[in-house]
Amino acid sequence: MRSFYDDKEAFGCKTDLDLRVYTSRLLGRDASLVLHGGGNTSVKSTVTNLLGESEEVLYVKGSGWDLATIEAEGFAPVKMDALLKMAELKELSDTDMVAQQRLAMTNPSAPNPSVEAILHAIIPFKFVDHTHADAVVTITNTYGGEEKTREIYGDRVLVIPYIMPGFVLAKLVYDMTRDVVWEELDGMVLMNHGLFTFSDDGKKSYEKTIELVDAAEKYLEKNGAVLECESATSSVDLLTLAKIRKEVSNLKGVATISIFNESDLAVHFSKQDVEKIAVQGPLTPDHVIRTKRVPALLGDDVSADLARFVKEYKEYFEANEHGETLLNPAPNFAILRGSGTLSFGANAKEANIIKDINEHTFEAILKAQKLGGYKALSAKDIFEVEYWSLEQAKLKNGAKTALLSGKIAIVAGLERADMLKAQGAVVVRCDAVKSEEISAVVERTVKSFGGIDIVVADGEVFTPSSDLDTHTAHQELLKQCAPFLKLGVETPHQLFI
Repeated sequence: MRSFYDDKEAFGCKTDLDLRVYTSRLLGRDASLVLHGGGNTSVKSTVTNLLGESEEVLYVKGSGWDLATIEAEGFAPVKMDALLKMAELKELSDTDMVAQQRLAMTNPSAPNPSVEAILHAIIPFKFVDHTHADAVVTITNTYGGEEKTREIYGDRVLVIPYIMPGFVLAKLVYDMTRDVVWEELDGMVLMNHGLFTFSDDGKKSYEKTIELVDAAEKYLEKNGAVLECESATSSVDLLTLAKIRKEVSNLKGVATISIFNESDLAVHFSKQDVEKIAVQGPLTPDHVIRTKRVPALLGDDVSADLARFVKEYKEYFEANEHGETLLNPAPNFAILRGSGTLSFGANAKEANIIKDINEHTFEAILKAQKLGGYKALSAKDIFEVEYWSLEQAKLKNGAKTALLSGKIAIVAGLERADMLKAQGAVVVRCDAVKSEEISAVVERTVKSFGGIDIVVADGEVFTPSSDLDTHTAHQELLKQCAPFLKLGVETPHQLFI
């Protein structure tokens, strides 16, 4: 782990917020530190309001923003005095916390402040960086993880036992640090959650993250917890992939993209004792809103395995619910025993996010196994985050779906391609005429997206209910697509008329 801080680049930052954007992006560029919207950062600054009065403001990452691409407008400005008063309360509900934080914002058009805003406020330093560093969370997610953490860092960090994010976490830290000499700390490790570092200097806060994560990585290496994956090949049947995607789409009630991951890591993981290591839970609790708690484990009888997953998910819900509404019980990813893994999303972007999270989780689990065994949070703890109203809101913010979202089209030529893309379909161009070239396109399409729902050839649109015996100049394309089209998700043909 090395620092990417560049003094020349940082010199161009004219304000506290400019520097906060710069170092946030440095964290976001490293997927081993944060993934797809994970983590949060802040900076405390003094501003002058319209009345000419000075105010202390916390600029904290806004909900829905990604550290890798965040801009100044991605930070919510919240009055420090309001946040510090909230920290003194004995209780505060999630909805009240969100409402009060919005009321304390100096810019009402800014995004909702991070749920960790109060925690950022009570840390008495200008810059605060929070990451979900793989190496740190790998160690905390092992048997004896707290002892290992103290072995690595000694008194340099404050170790916080796992508790729900939001106000209860801020309150716990507030109570634990009443007599702490903050200047003697380099950071905080939140068990099963992540890492906090802080400093009055933006560079130092960022580089403390790098230093502490580097120590964790070296500890893993020293103790033999390194990844060893042999080169692997997969011989999965393409029609099986299309069948899985069709059944998952049926369970979800919408067309679903299914990405087949046959990387060396994915295949290696799928050959492990997955009943033992893959069904404990995610690496960090916030991943659950993307991946669900556990994957579906698929073998020779896919239908039975998917039905078993749905049954067990409903049992998990019933065992932990307190008046919540059941989410769709279909899996968000699956392990295809001995062959690789699958990620399911409403669109290709969502499925790829799940694939990325899985890759990092698989690596962490395999390393944790060499460090005494992987030990995730309990089902109850994970459920609380999965059904937490504040986490669900993150998904609802991006809930709008295009008409053909989740549909997969192979198009010969250019006709209708733009229209299909505009309506949300994944479009794969196929101008090949040779059989082997067409086969390569069909294979890439099924592995990359899960199946085929639409074929456009010579301006004519073919869907699962179409007569596929039509003679066209692209008969070979239709012939090779036909078995997959029959397993596709139907689209109303009038859309193309």
